[in-house]
Amino acid sequence: MVKLTSAATFVAIVTTVVLRAAGSERWHDAFAIALAALGVRVAVMAWCATRRELPWLRLLLPGIILLEGVGLWLGRSSMAWQVRVGTAALLEVAFVVVAIRELRRIAPGADPLEARIARAFDALLPPRLARFVAFELVVVGAALRFLAGGWRRAIPPGFTYHRASGLRFLLPLLPLLAVGDILLLELVLLPHAAAWLRVVVHVLAIYGLIWLVGVYATLRARPHQLRDDRLVLHRGILGRVELRLDQIASIAPLPSFADDWKKRAYRKGAIRVDIAGPPVLELHLHHAARPIGILGEGAERTRVLVAVDEPVPFIAALQGTSGG
Repeated sequence: MVKLTSAATFVAIVTTVVLRAAGSERWHDAFAIALAALGVRVAVMAWCATRRELPWLRLLLPGIILLEGVGLWLGRSSMAWQVRVGTAALLEVAFVVVAIRELRRIAPGADPLEARIARAFDALLPPRLARFVAFELVVVGAALRFLAGGWRRAIPPGFTYHRASGLRFLLPLLPLLAVGDILLLELVLLPHAAAWLRVVVHVLAIYGLIWLVGVYATLRARPHQLRDDRLVLHRGILGRVELRLDQIASIAPLPSFADDWKKRAYRKGAIRVDIAGPPVLELHLHHAARPIGILGEGAERTRVLVAVDEPVPFIAALQGTSGG
């Protein structure tokens, strides 16, 4: 029932945005339907919480959105300001306080930062949404830290894969791309669009550039790690897989292919921790491994494709450690 009301709310919200962008007056009706669907969803979630099928804290975020939406619906009346600035503000503060409290309860351990943040948000959000929010926070934080001087920090020990990446060579061009993007949107695509739509599009475009910087920063900060009898392979924040050394049957360069279609088809059956640019190695496993991506664990596979800046030392280290 929660999933059904969530889907109905999502469809109503998307319809509202589309109608509003098209200039149709029917968006008011769609907005009212969206609020009603969201209200039903909150009620269903409260019912599930009373039966202990859902934590009560899961009602915080939908409650915030519902109250903000009601405030927008009421307009500029005094009641609207009381609803939006009063109750919603208290709920938002409570959301942040609870998230910080949950994060402090989790020991650092060996898990990456986004996994710890996702576990902290599990009490407030559905698991997949919690992981996505944590991912976004870490990407933006990594980008801001990198731009604020993090690029001068020493690279952690391990086997790197960012030095020959295409993303590294793209970074110096990002300012030019940003200027070109703004000119293209303003002069060609959105010359007569509403001001709010133009602002939204520009914000999304700038956020996309920040996202690219953040992903590169995580590529740089998370080299492959060889720890005792375990190998941890990273694809920046995009994914990782942990292997036992005795799990690796063989390691060799990726075979050559006659065309890109065959190469793409061959890669589909493998765990992907490779990126464009560096040499790619293929690991065959005795037993299947399960990768961890943005939204959680992926399907088990017996092949792993991994990018490495210097394949020879990487292969030698694995063969030397495994005794083979």
